Amino acid sequence: MSAASALFRAPEPLDPVRHGALRIAPLRDFSIAARMHAVFVAATEIPEAALEYPIVFVQAGDLDAEGRPAVSPVALLGLVAGENLFVEGTRWKAQYLPAFVRRYPFVSSSTGPMIDTAWSGLSPLEGQPLFDAQGAPTATLDEALEFLARFDAEARRTRGFCARLVELDLLQPMQADATLPDGQRLTVEGFRVIDEERLRALPDAVVLELHRNGMLMLAHLHRASLARMRQLVEMKARREQLRPTGEAHGPTG
Repeated sequence: MSAASALFRAPEPLDPVRHGALRIAPLRDFSIAARMHAVFVAATEIPEAALEYPIVFVQAGDLDAEGRPAVSPVALLGLVAGENLFVEGTRWKAQYLPAFVRRYPFVSSSTGPMIDTAWSGLSPLEGQPLFDAQGAPTATLDEALEFLARFDAEARRTRGFCARLVELDLLQPMQADATLPDGQRLTVEGFRVIDEERLRALPDAVVLELHRNGMLMLAHLHRASLARMRQLVEMKARREQLRPTGEAHGPTG
């Protein structure tokens, strides 16, 4: 299950006629993201996100003409598919909330902005209106769409960062294994990380390039964030201890 499909359930093209009577409430109930075990983070988010989440890279598209994969950085939120360890009831248990979630219920498409009409925070009665009486966007909607545009712009810049990592052949497959106190063994795989030896072996001119454009800093922050995997194991162990006896260990997708 992709992050988008785990979050957006009934997206529709934003339309002043169809959605003119809708009002929007602040996003405070994060149970909508309870089945997201990973979430895209833009390169500009890595300095903050790396303090709380393991940041890894996953394949995000088909291979290019030279057989190289397109990759994207994601923050790992759980150790099994369909389980977000940072969501407890309606709360998000971290200080930094990735922009992928903050933009909700809006998302971009090739035809323009869309809105997830399945979200309970949309109603004709509560919250701020999306459109005024003439069908024009309100300040609330303008602000949300501006944030969406900034998110899309940062996502495009992030693709350039990832393409350079792939071009330099810095990424290697990795898996993480963990054993919970009850003996349950978990394996998290299907992601890539920057190889430290390959990073150190880069020519001086390339290291200087990566330093000046900020990519070297992001590479080191990504490597440092992998220490947060232990936190995920501890969070998973606590959740399993609270799970009623006989209940399955967790969703699988």
